[in-house]
Amino acid sequence: MRTELQVTRRQDAKSAGIAALALALALPGAVPAYAQNANAILDRSVAAYARVSSLRADFVQEVSDPMIGGSEPSRGEFLQQKPGRFAMRWTQPRGDLIVADGEYLWVYLPSSTPDQVVKTRLSGRPGESGDIIAEFLEHPHERFSAAYVRADHAGGRDADVLALTPLDRNAAYSRVLVWVDRADSLVRKIEIGEASGAVRRITFERLRPNARIPASAFTFTPPTGIRVVDASH
Repeated sequence: MRTELQVTRRQDAKSAGIAALALALALPGAVPAYAQNANAILDRSVAAYARVSSLRADFVQEVSDPMIGGSEPSRGEFLQQKPGRFAMRWTQPRGDLIVADGEYLWVYLPSSTPDQVVKTRLSGRPGESGDIIAEFLEHPHERFSAAYVRADHAGGRDADVLALTPLDRNAAYSRVLVWVDRADSLVRKIEIGEASGAVRRITFERLRPNARIPASAFTFTPPTGIRVVDASH
């Protein structure tokens, strides 16, 4: 069964026609004196995430893939409602979406594949809902080793950058960089280096923790005449 990250890379990259970039992800040789233990920073971020029952934010996504040509970054709204409900609804390209309704994950990218929807039954495993924040903050110590990278900024805020390396050699990504806000410990930016060589970077803006989100944000009905592909098997 294909993972959501794999589905998203193959289809969303096409929908945005994304630029190929050369990205260097090397860790710096020296850690600043004020840098704290990576696990302690990660634990604070996990605790902050646990206090959030819902989250609403704008996002900007950039994808670099050596096999695909370039275009503008994609944008939209990120929506999260615990437990198990999540959505990314694009405004550019308009109409693209990923929705987890608690039972199924739906991926519909009409900008690239207008004739089909991919759905996957959810089993409750971390990250399968497509929630890009939950993927890296739910039980992370069981699935990643963490290292401090550098001090940086994200969305105009001071942040510490952590590198999360999957313990599973068969993971769909090779390494993840996470920007953790120094003030509230929320994740402000994520960079995913996929095993294929592609890199996805998602920056979150205007974060609204514990915002009220209508239930309709986490529902999706395939348009009439669209082929539904079940990727659960």
